[in-house]
Amino acid sequence: MNWLDVQTKELLQKVQDEKLAPPKTAEFALVLLRKGSDFNRLVHAIAQINKCGESDATSLARRKTPLVINPDLTEEQALWGQFELICCDAIGIFLRSEVLEQNGRDYLEALFRQVMASDEFKLCSVRVIDVPNTESGEKFIAKFLNRSQTIPIAFETPFKKARIMEHWAKRVGAQLELDRA
Repeated sequence: MNWLDVQTKELLQKVQDEKLAPPKTAEFALVLLRKGSDFNRLVHAIAQINKCGESDATSLARRKTPLVINPDLTEEQALWGQFELICCDAIGIFLRSEVLEQNGRDYLEALFRQVMASDEFKLCSVRVIDVPNTESGEKFIAKFLNRSQTIPIAFETPFKKARIMEHWAKRVGAQLELDRA
């Protein structure tokens, strides 16, 4: 199952500000703003994004945020990387590499604070009631949940992940409830 189909790409790009990430720029940086609670899933995501070994990904994941995961990605790679990070409750953004190179710390910190304050990254309560025992159901669990968790399960996650999960739950036949408050 291709997790980044056209609909998922639209969901991920829904609130992208054109000033932060113009769609036709070739070089993008992926920046981790907040780590999720599952360190191993974060390491796995970083290893996939950077196409590196687990030790390099672990070293990177241990660094303090904000953290540049990769400063030289295409738009598609950066979008996919942001998706992989949000799937493990880590918040990442992508922006043009030149924005990182040409702006000072104060500007970037203000930008990151503004992004983190957006509704997309506020916590949302999610309750996964049922996931079918199918290949697509197993992939849903692997992508969005810790495999050791039992269903039903309730947790808080960034709204961005919750709405992506809601979209995919419909496609795989899972039952999911969101508290949109």
